Amino acid sequence: MSNMFIEDILGGDRVPRYLQSSIDEVLNRSDIVDIVSSYVTLKRNGSDYVGLCPFHREKTPSFHISSDKQLYYCFGCGSGGNIIDFIGKIENLDFIDTIKFLAERAGITLEEEVYSPEIQARHDKRETILKMNKLAAKRFVANLSLDDAKGAREYAFSRGLNRDTIRAFGIGFARDSWSDLVDYLKENGFRNDDIVEAGLAAKNEKGHIYDKFRNRLMFPIIDVRGNVIAFSGRALDDSPAKYMNSPETPVFHKGNNIFALNIAKQHSASDGLILVEGNMDAVSLHAFGFPNAVAGLGTALTDQQAQLLKRYSPLVYICYDNDEAGAKACEKAIDILSSAGIKLKVLSYKDAKDPDEYLKKKGAESFKKVISSALSATEYKILNIRKKYNLVETADKVEFINAAAEILATNPNAVEREIYIKRIASETDISTDSITAQVNRVIYDKNRKTYKKAERVVQSTKPASYQRRGDATPTASYKSERMLLNVMFFNLSAYKLAKSQITATELSDESHRQLFTEIVKFKETNESADAGAFLVSIPEVLKPTAAQILYKEYVGDAQATVTDNIEKIKKQNFNETINRLAKEGKVDEINELIKAKHMGGVIK
Repeated sequence: MSNMFIEDILGGDRVPRYLQSSIDEVLNRSDIVDIVSSYVTLKRNGSDYVGLCPFHREKTPSFHISSDKQLYYCFGCGSGGNIIDFIGKIENLDFIDTIKFLAERAGITLEEEVYSPEIQARHDKRETILKMNKLAAKRFVANLSLDDAKGAREYAFSRGLNRDTIRAFGIGFARDSWSDLVDYLKENGFRNDDIVEAGLAAKNEKGHIYDKFRNRLMFPIIDVRGNVIAFSGRALDDSPAKYMNSPETPVFHKGNNIFALNIAKQHSASDGLILVEGNMDAVSLHAFGFPNAVAGLGTALTDQQAQLLKRYSPLVYICYDNDEAGAKACEKAIDILSSAGIKLKVLSYKDAKDPDEYLKKKGAESFKKVISSALSATEYKILNIRKKYNLVETADKVEFINAAAEILATNPNAVEREIYIKRIASETDISTDSITAQVNRVIYDKNRKTYKKAERVVQSTKPASYQRRGDATPTASYKSERMLLNVMFFNLSAYKLAKSQITATELSDESHRQLFTEIVKFKETNESADAGAFLVSIPEVLKPTAAQILYKEYVGDAQATVTDNIEKIKKQNFNETINRLAKEGKVDEINELIKAKHMGGVIK
């Protein structure tokens, strides 16, 4: 078997390092609204843009973008930052690869410099694992031509895979050996700990490492950028684990990737994507002439996977296994894909347990008919629940209508709802008015609950990571501190006044104190109000809080705002100090503080 496919994606050894001026140029030429709109459907709302958050499931938009500040913030899950943070999170890239991604998109040639040791170490680790994965894929492909791979080749051919399909997917063979791959990687200069961290080997109690994949037909998992990020191995013996996937690593997260999307994305624009459960189903579909097939990675579909599918196709056909487990997985996938705004259809077939078996029994032409007769998500769900009820019985009829109303209430298309209502009315001999009333009642109840939840989220100003000195509740000056940090960042005269009147230690919240220090450090070399550039310069842990604070817009006299909020903060600190001293019985110290205050002294 040829291993040319892997040669095409083997890169050089040197790690890129970029000048701050290059990063600034990337930020200046990367409009957050333009870029995010390719992942999220956005609508203008005043000076902001809003949409459904791609990082958590929601029905009411809480994801906001400020075009002026080039920031995003989700009031539902607290995710926030600049365009670098957004792309890094949604594409699962480290900082260096995110800069490369945005630079390539903007047509910028990056100039090189040295990164901090922390960022460089993370990048080096990712590069090491990616290089090992590419070499492992190359080894597995070469192994498939060996004499002891005869059983693997026969199994592949018995599943309908021809040589072209095997080559296209880079399918290989993990030998029935405890050290074949480990020895090969060590010969290429990799250390034991790195091989284990990459998920290519395991370590026993004595500290010895051994090949994780043995006697398996190997499927490399390749991301949309052509990186081999993990593997899936199909057992060729009676192993209890029929399929074994790579564990989570710094380059691989099951919930963020889709098998075969690197190939299917080239065909998805015109034909949509066919989503199946297993990688063997996807490969079989490709072999039978359906190159737009993709698969999950052994777990339930995630919101991140739905967003990834949406980026490459507005239409997805769900074709899961033809059993009870497949039906349950299909229902969940429908909800997730619908929430992501994807148009979807469900393929319904008989006389086979999965798509792979159907193709072998019925052939490609028959499967094309299955696609042409695909069901809408609503029809699929209603037909599924219809099987549970005997519509001759009154009680079953009522339960069926209530269950159908729950399904119809989730369909935003009023015309489609009316079509199904008429069909259900005809089948149950219940008036369309009665069924419509039940559907409307469900819609009303769902909207009321959603609006109440949204109100609670918007009204809440306490972040999940809140930390205050010695207390679990916000101080009276909590909002003042946040307003102060916002105004002093965006207004230079306000910043200079704040710096002369208050110090970081006087703020009650730990994250506020750190942000105050970071703002001062940033302003020492950069007097601009560029929130995007500021977020690049601060620790990762501070970014959500910083994004939430800087996203807000305060109108009015900036210096007066600073003076007023500093006064509130100092008053709160004074009162807390007096209360603490009172509890300790230190009356003399209290009197001294009060006397100093009245005399205009500085309260420490």
